[in-house]
Amino acid sequence: MKQVKVGVGFGLFRLGMPSAPAVINVAERAEEWGLDSFWLSDHLLSPSPELDIVATLALLASRTSRIKLGPSVLLLNLRHPLMAAKSFATLDYLSNGRIVMAVGTGANLADYAACGIPTEGRGRRLDEGIIVLRKAWTEASASFHGKFFNFDNVTIEPRPVRRTNNDSGTIDIWVGGRSDAALKRTARLADGYFASFQAPDEFARSMATIHRYAAEAGRANARIESGLILLCRLAPTRQQAVDQMKPMLDAMGRGGEAFLQRTVYGSPDDIIARLEEYVAVGLDKFVLWPVAEPAAWAGQVEMIGREVAAHYARAAKAA
Repeated sequence: MKQVKVGVGFGLFRLGMPSAPAVINVAERAEEWGLDSFWLSDHLLSPSPELDIVATLALLASRTSRIKLGPSVLLLNLRHPLMAAKSFATLDYLSNGRIVMAVGTGANLADYAACGIPTEGRGRRLDEGIIVLRKAWTEASASFHGKFFNFDNVTIEPRPVRRTNNDSGTIDIWVGGRSDAALKRTARLADGYFASFQAPDEFARSMATIHRYAAEAGRANARIESGLILLCRLAPTRQQAVDQMKPMLDAMGRGGEAFLQRTVYGSPDDIIARLEEYVAVGLDKFVLWPVAEPAAWAGQVEMIGREVAAHYARAAKAA
C-alpha cells in the first residue's frame, strides 16, 4: 500500500498574511512535523497579498532539506517558458532535486491584460510552454518553433536532477484545472493531475476521463499521478472550525455553503475521516491549505503535520 502523503499550501491569504518570521519558522519545523511538501499559489493581481513564487521557494529551499517544493499552479503563460525553465532549474539545483511543478492557465484574465498577453489561444500557449520546459531541461542545445515561441540552440545549465519516478526524466510537470481542456492537457502532456477543491466523486470522474484521453493520445501506459488541494481548518470540533472560518464564510455570502462542501474541517479525526473518502477512490497525495488568520496560520500548519500527516506515516509503517 502506498503511503498517503500530506503537504500544505501557502498563499490565498484572504484573512491576512503571516509575518516573514512565521513563514521561516514553519519552513524550519516542517520536516520535523512530517509534512511531505510545500505548495505556493501564484497570482499577479489578487484581492489579497501574495508572495512571489520564485523568491519564496528559494527561501523554503534554504530552510529545508527533504520536503518537496512547488507552485500550484504556476501561471506559466505570464512568463516566457525559457525564463521559467531557468528559474526552476536553479531552484532544483539549490534544493538538491526537490522541485515539483504544477501549471495552469489561471482564472483571472486581468493578469493577462496587465502583462500584455492575449487571452486567445491561452491553452495552446500553455501546451507550448510545457514542451519548451521539457526541452530546455533535457536537451544540451534546445530548439523550438511554434506559434508562440521560437528559438534555436538554447542551453540552460545546470539542468534539473535526473528523475526516475516519471516518464520525462526531469522535474514533474502536473496540470491544474477542472475543465475538459485541462483534463486533455494532463492526458497528453503531464506527469500528474493537480485537482483543486473537488469532492471525491468529482475527482474520480476527472481521473477516469484523463485515463480515457491518455489512451486515445497513445499514452495508455503513461505514469500519470494525481493530487488534490483542499482548504482546511482544524479545531476541537467541526462547529468550532466553522465559527473560526466565519469571517470568510460571511464574505462569501451564498457561496459559503459550497465552500464548506469542498473544505475539510473539524478535529484531526474529522479531517482524516473525510480524506479517507478520497483515499477510497484512489487518491494518495493531499495538499491542505489552511483557512487561517495570521496569528493562527503557523499553528494550523503544525497541526496538519503532527496530527494528519503523522497519522498516515504511522499507518504506512504498520502496514
